[in-house]
Amino acid sequence: MKKALLFSLLIASTFLSCTKEKNEILDNVFTDPLLLGWQVPVNKLILSQLPSDPIPSIDNPSFEEMNYENINSDEIVFLYRYKNIVKVYPQSIMEEHEIVNDQIDDHYFAVTFCPRTGSALAWNREIDGKITEFGVSGHLYNENLIPYDRNTNSFWSQMNLEAIRGINAGNELKTSLLLSAKASTIQKAFPKASILANPSEKNSQINNLKQTNNLIKYKSELISGDYFGVINRSISRDDEALLFNYDDFNDSINVYQFRYGNSDLIVAGSKSLHFIVAFQNYNSDYNAQFQAIQNDLPVIFGDNKGNKYDISGLTASGPNAGLRLSSPISYVAHSFAWVLFFNDRIEYFGNN
Repeated sequence: MKKALLFSLLIASTFLSCTKEKNEILDNVFTDPLLLGWQVPVNKLILSQLPSDPIPSIDNPSFEEMNYENINSDEIVFLYRYKNIVKVYPQSIMEEHEIVNDQIDDHYFAVTFCPRTGSALAWNREIDGKITEFGVSGHLYNENLIPYDRNTNSFWSQMNLEAIRGINAGNELKTSLLLSAKASTIQKAFPKASILANPSEKNSQINNLKQTNNLIKYKSELISGDYFGVINRSISRDDEALLFNYDDFNDSINVYQFRYGNSDLIVAGSKSLHFIVAFQNYNSDYNAQFQAIQNDLPVIFGDNKGNKYDISGLTASGPNAGLRLSSPISYVAHSFAWVLFFNDRIEYFGNN
């Protein structure tokens, strides 16, 4: 299997000079309060001197019925499902605001998107029994978004899904499935889905925060582009990532069934529908065999027990109707981001 190679990232600030000498940077580690208290190497941070929330999160989202007038069919969107409620978050809006604090009934969650790494995740907003909101800190770790929670001012690594500064440092976030796909795929699967409406407010600082850092250099055996990754989380936190490229799938839906880490996984995807999704087999005690089902969205595969499953993992029909497959930690990100976070702990499914 291919292994990604390690690269080094020089410390920089979006709003400070990138030409500081190395000894001056090291001196600042011990004198600048902005550099204190991090649970990750400071040489992998890009720090902003602006106050928190330089990019406005969406804290009171509004939704409208999804149709061809409010979304381009080829645009990438992110789908979140809780019970029978389906919400859709267009990437174009997430690029502007990066974080949406949302809820469905008494279920509180955040949808986050990092434009630099192309990673989108959803996680529970209940931490230690309290509901919090997340905001944009303006800082980056490994080029990736660092949200902060407004209850404790703790800073969290999006792709690592854990706090890296503050009283919550070391605590992990509980994720939920956030499906990335073409808008046309979601429209076919869930024609009554609600889509996030773009708020009217704008912020003149947004574009300034998205400038590319030209100091970044890396080597990777991965082809440049987006990869879907399944995370094998270990107790020692030497997490591993199994990556899938969209070219690993045909235009028709493909289903792969295999064991990874301690989980029996079902991974389904389609190049033309532009989605890849992973589930854990909740009935691993029997020899279930899964087969793709074509042209029947939202259903995408079935098993030899007579169950049919939709794109969100819900058992749409069969003996287990109503049950939902659980999902491993998994998301899409740019190839360089996988290298930054997982170094040589990357396996590429295409080489299996």
